[in-house]
Amino acid sequence: MRMKRVQWLLLCLLVLSGYSPVEALAKGLATSVLLGKPVVRIEVTGNRYIESAALLAGLKTKVGDVFNRRILSHDIQKLYASGSYADLKVFGERDGDGVKLIFHVKENPFITEYHMDGNEEVTYKDMSRKLKLKEGVIFSEAKLRADINTIRKGYVKKGYYQLVVEPVKEFLADGSLKLTMHVHEGEITHIRQIRFIGNQAFSDAELSDKVSASVSGLIPWFSNKDVIDTKKFANDAQILVEFYQNHGFLDVNVESSQLSLTPDKQAFYLTFALHEGPIYHVSNLDVQGDMEPSRDQLLEAITMEEGQIYSVSDLRATIEAMSLLVGDEGYAFNSVTPLFKRNIENQTVGIVFDVEKGREVYIERIEIEGNAKTDDGIVRREMRLNESQRYSATGMKKSRAALTKLSLFKDVRIAMPRGSADDRVNAKITVEEDQTGSFIVGAGFSQVEKVLFRVKTSEKNLFGKGYAGSVTADVGKVTQNFDISLTDPYFMDTNVAATVTLNKTQTNLNRAVGRNSLYTQNDFGGGVNFSIPVSEHVYYGVGYNYTNSNISNINAGASFLLKSQEGKQTTSLISQSLSYDTRDRFIGTTKGYQHSVDISLAGPGGVNRFWEAGANVKGFLPIADDFILSGSLAGKIIQGYSGVDVPIYRRYSIGGIGSIRGFDFYGISLRDPATGDPIGGDKQLTGALNFYFPFPYVQTSGFRGVAFMDMGTVWGKENLTRVAAKFSVSAIRASTGFGIEWISPVGPVTLSWAKPLRKQPGDILRGFEFGLGRAF
Repeated sequence: MRMKRVQWLLLCLLVLSGYSPVEALAKGLATSVLLGKPVVRIEVTGNRYIESAALLAGLKTKVGDVFNRRILSHDIQKLYASGSYADLKVFGERDGDGVKLIFHVKENPFITEYHMDGNEEVTYKDMSRKLKLKEGVIFSEAKLRADINTIRKGYVKKGYYQLVVEPVKEFLADGSLKLTMHVHEGEITHIRQIRFIGNQAFSDAELSDKVSASVSGLIPWFSNKDVIDTKKFANDAQILVEFYQNHGFLDVNVESSQLSLTPDKQAFYLTFALHEGPIYHVSNLDVQGDMEPSRDQLLEAITMEEGQIYSVSDLRATIEAMSLLVGDEGYAFNSVTPLFKRNIENQTVGIVFDVEKGREVYIERIEIEGNAKTDDGIVRREMRLNESQRYSATGMKKSRAALTKLSLFKDVRIAMPRGSADDRVNAKITVEEDQTGSFIVGAGFSQVEKVLFRVKTSEKNLFGKGYAGSVTADVGKVTQNFDISLTDPYFMDTNVAATVTLNKTQTNLNRAVGRNSLYTQNDFGGGVNFSIPVSEHVYYGVGYNYTNSNISNINAGASFLLKSQEGKQTTSLISQSLSYDTRDRFIGTTKGYQHSVDISLAGPGGVNRFWEAGANVKGFLPIADDFILSGSLAGKIIQGYSGVDVPIYRRYSIGGIGSIRGFDFYGISLRDPATGDPIGGDKQLTGALNFYFPFPYVQTSGFRGVAFMDMGTVWGKENLTRVAAKFSVSAIRASTGFGIEWISPVGPVTLSWAKPLRKQPGDILRGFEFGLGRAF
C-alpha cells in the first residue's frame, strides 16, 4: 500500500514538472516497481465509440507478458497515429504480484453531419473517394489537413491557385460533430507573362510558341494553355532543349524554370533561364562496331549529311533506322550509340554511330495476354512473324500496327523476354481490349424528313472471332431503311474479307412537303463482296449485288422522267475496286492515306443497264499533339447504255453528312424544269477539309472538336426531260461549320452545325444534327 502511494506521488510530481503520465510511465517511473512484473490486467476507460476489444487488439502489450517500457511507448505512439484520439493517458499500478495498466482515452468526435459548399468547379462526387472525412467517420486534425490538401490539389489541376478551404466545426448536443467545408474558389490563375533569360538566337515570341504554356489572350475560354498546370509545364524545359538542338545548339541547357506570383497575386510569371551555346555543323559521319548487315548498308541508313546544321531529330531518325536495319537481321537487342567529337573552335561536331548487334535470336513462342474476349487466333493471324522464325524488327513493328488497326484493342504492347536458351525469345503480346459493340440512337433534322431517327446495333468482334456485324434502321417521315451486314475479315481462313448484306428501303415522297413529284419507292436486295489484299496497304475488291425496286403511287403532276420508270425494276450489279490504305486506325484516324478507284456494271440478270466509275483520295496529317488536318476529294460518273437511261434513284443528288454538311439529302441536284424536283446528275464532285483539335478544358480521351469546310456539285444531262448542265466553278456549293465528336464509353456522340457559303436557288438546307449512342 505504501508502495502505491509512492508511485502516485511520483506521478503527480512528474506531471507538475512538465511530464505527462504517459511519458512518466514510459520513460522509467516504474523501473524499480513495475519492470519485470507480468501484466495481469489491461483496462480501457473513457471510450464511447471505439470498443475496448478493438483498442486492445492493436496493442503489442498483452496480458501475461512481462511489462516492457519500450513496447508500451510503441503502443502509445500507434494509438495516437490512428487519429482516433484527442488525448491519451496510461496509468500503471501493482495488482498482486503483477501489473495492471489503465488506458484512459479521450476520443475525437464522431462526424454525424458533413457538408461542402462553394465548390462549383470540382464536385464533391469527384473528390469523395479521396477524402478521409465524411459522415460516420471519427474526426481528426490530421485527416482534416489531408482533406484540405486533397481539395487543393483537385483545384490546382484546373488552375485555381487562390483557393481557400475554411473548415467549420460545430459540436452537437450528443458530443458528435457537424463538419462544414466552405470552399472559396477564387479565380483561375493564369500566366501573365512568359520570360526567357539568356536567349539570343530566338525571340521570346518564338520560344513562347514552342512551350505548352501561353499568356492569357483575348479569348482565354478557347484554350487552357494559359492555366497553370505543373505536370504539363514540367516537360517544357525538354521541349525547349529539343527545339534548340534541332537548330544546331548541341550544348543548350535550361538552367532553371520558375513560377512566381505577380505582386497582385492574381497571376503568375513563368521564367526560363537558358544557356544556348554555339551552333554546331556536322563535320563527319561514320559507323563502327558490328558491321551488320554491312558497313555500306549502315551508312545508307544515316539520314544526316556532312555540313548540315546538327539536328537531334535527324540523329534519332538515324538511330531508329540503323536499329531497325540491324534488328531485321535477327538481333533484337542491338544498340546504336552516337559518339560525339566536338570541335569548339570550329563549332563542328563529328558523329560516329557505334553499333552493338547483341545476339541473334529466334521467336520461340508467341504468348498473348489480356484477350479475355478475343480468340488467340485473331491476334496470331495479324502477326508478321511466326514461331521458330528469326526475329525481325520490321516484322514486329508491322505486327503492332496491324493489331492496332483492327480497332479491337485500346492498347497493344510487345515485349521480348528471354526464352529457353540465349538465342531464343518469346514474343509476349499484351492487349487491352476495347468496347467493340455499340447501340446507337440518333436523330437529325431536315426540311424534307423533319426528324430522322436512327437505331443501330453493331459488334466488331462477334463471338470473339473478329466478325463484324450490324443491324441498322433509319426511320423518318419520308424514308425508312433497314440494313443487315456481316463481315468475316478472314473468309475460310484466308486473307480475303467477305461481307454479306441485306437491305430494305421504303421512300414515301408523297409525304414530303414542297414537292410536285410524289411517289413511293420500295427496294429490297442483298449482295456479297470480297476484299483481297494485294500488298500490305493495297486491296482489290470484287462484289455482286442484286436489287429489286418498285416505284408506285406516282401523282399526276410528277416529272415525266419519274413516270417513265413506274413499276418494277431489277439491278444486277458487278463491281470492282482498288484501294490504297495506310491509315493508322479506321476509327479516330490520326495519320495516313486512303485512296480508291472503283467501277461497276449493271447488266445481265437485271433490267437496268448502266456503268459507274469513281475515285476518292483522303489524307490525315498530324499537325501537333491531337491536332489533325484531314482533306478529301471524290468524283463519280454514271452512264446508261444499250438505250436504257440511268434510273432516277441512281442519279447523283448530294448533301448531308458524308458529302456536304449544311445541305439536306437531295439538297443539291439537277431539277426538273416543269416540277422543280430533283432528278439528279450523272457526274458529281465533292471535297472536304477538316481540322480536328482537342476540345478546350476537356481531357477526356476520344473527345475532340472539328472545324470543317465542304464543297461539291453535280452536273450532266438527262435525255427525257432534256435537262443538261455543264461543269461550272460558279455552281460549286460550299459550306463551313464546326462540330463535336466523342467516342465515349457509352458510344459515339456527334453534334454538327453548318452554314452554306455558296448555294443555288432550289437547294434544300440542313443546319444542325446530332447523334447519341451506347456501347456494350
